Amino acid sequence: MTGQTARTTNSQQVLTLDVGPMAHGGHCVARHEGRVIFVRHAIPGEVVRARVTDSGPQAKFWRADVIEVLAASDYRRRHIWKLADALRAHEMDRLPVGGAEYGHITDQHQRRVKAQVFRDTLQRIGGIALQDLALAHGPADGEIHVADVGERHSNGLHWRTRVSFGINDHGVLSMKPYRSHQLIDLRGMPLAVEAIHESRLFGGDFTGAERVDVVAPGGRAPLALVVHAQQHRAAEAGLRERLLRIAEIEPTVQTIVLALARADDARAGDITSGDPSSAGGRGSRQGARNGARGRARGERLAAPQVPTVVEHEVVLGGRTVEEPLPVPLTTDAGEVRHFVPLRPEGFWQIHRHAPDALVRTVDEMVSLGAGSSVADLYAGAGLFSAWAAERTGAEGRVISVEAAPGSSASARELFATSPQVSVERAAVERVLDSLSGHDLVLLDPPRAGAGKKVIAGLDVAGQRQIVYVSCEPASFARDAKDLLARGWRLADLQVLDLYPNTHHMESVALFER
Repeated sequence: MTGQTARTTNSQQVLTLDVGPMAHGGHCVARHEGRVIFVRHAIPGEVVRARVTDSGPQAKFWRADVIEVLAASDYRRRHIWKLADALRAHEMDRLPVGGAEYGHITDQHQRRVKAQVFRDTLQRIGGIALQDLALAHGPADGEIHVADVGERHSNGLHWRTRVSFGINDHGVLSMKPYRSHQLIDLRGMPLAVEAIHESRLFGGDFTGAERVDVVAPGGRAPLALVVHAQQHRAAEAGLRERLLRIAEIEPTVQTIVLALARADDARAGDITSGDPSSAGGRGSRQGARNGARGRARGERLAAPQVPTVVEHEVVLGGRTVEEPLPVPLTTDAGEVRHFVPLRPEGFWQIHRHAPDALVRTVDEMVSLGAGSSVADLYAGAGLFSAWAAERTGAEGRVISVEAAPGSSASARELFATSPQVSVERAAVERVLDSLSGHDLVLLDPPRAGAGKKVIAGLDVAGQRQIVYVSCEPASFARDAKDLLARGWRLADLQVLDLYPNTHHMESVALFER
């Protein structure tokens, strides 16, 4: 029945498709006349009509969005967010807003689908068959189960403590559809915690801004705003005054930081003189390599971007917010610290229960005694470093490594009176030679993963255990494959649903020798 019918509506082809399995990225796999089509807003097993959104005779695959469900899955529900519902969007002749691509699937089935995607990704990229592993906390059925960390019967709503909004031509908080630059006005954001979703920010006028990041520390008010803008545009639009008026309308906003971008005149000369190392802030080797490749192929090179400098200005309140620590930190003076001071633009887990869930999961996987030594890589503001410091005690040794200046500064302040913790502001690749002798290395790399150089460095460092926290199954599968090839064993694995109503998930894995 696959691809039985095809017709064209508004110059776009519409296909009738039998929907196959879910693939990583939020789309299902279908086929039409032998061609692979990635279909969004579907559920495996359904029969749908889908509008082709990206195609071409030479394309390896096509993309399509569901516009009508002919045979629905038992696990389909009415989408939890009207603006993100593809079916209602089609009826209104518009695109659905992105960011809730699983919102039409029941909560329990979302987690079953994510488990299948995670298992298949490990097998396809890493060659790892989970059913063959003896995992310490593995279920009796040998399958991966994605754990819910939210409130019961929440429908996956009100969990985001951090949301980034675009600003449209009318100065309104907006979001984009998938693979589109169009901005859609919002009147709320149901995945965000109530303090954000129910605020009056959605009626505010942010004219002059390019992006607004809204932060609810710990999932509650008061709110903090990080407002990104071009320096000249902010001045012309009177953005500072607008922001103060917004704070009067929404009194839960008690911190506003203006992130102003301006041209870096000191480096602009490098661009005009043709120095490829300056474009986009890339390193000189990579910039020169890209330039040489373009010239060798006779391609027209894009005009390089003028480098910019971003300066942060406090418009209201202070420069930091406080995020709660799952494991309170005891200082050398006996003081107990329950919060980490964090710049609002700095990294912190976005699910309101993620810090507790992640630390609890790691704590169940490994046993750290007093006097143990831990290296926390990609440490951010010190979430896992604080846990490690408390578990190893004053006799222990913890090194907390983070390259981002703001997050590293937060960690330095947090551990200022914890002499057993050494905070290193550096890229992980630069500290690999100093990691030998630790009992445990914990890493929580960005979406791209750790990579071969870091994995090789960890392999020779001599630790007994590695805990790898990942938000991307594909990069985790590549790094896990590398570790297994070097003689490590995957001893434990847990997958957490830290991003309900989206295709994203978080995993925590323990490797031992």
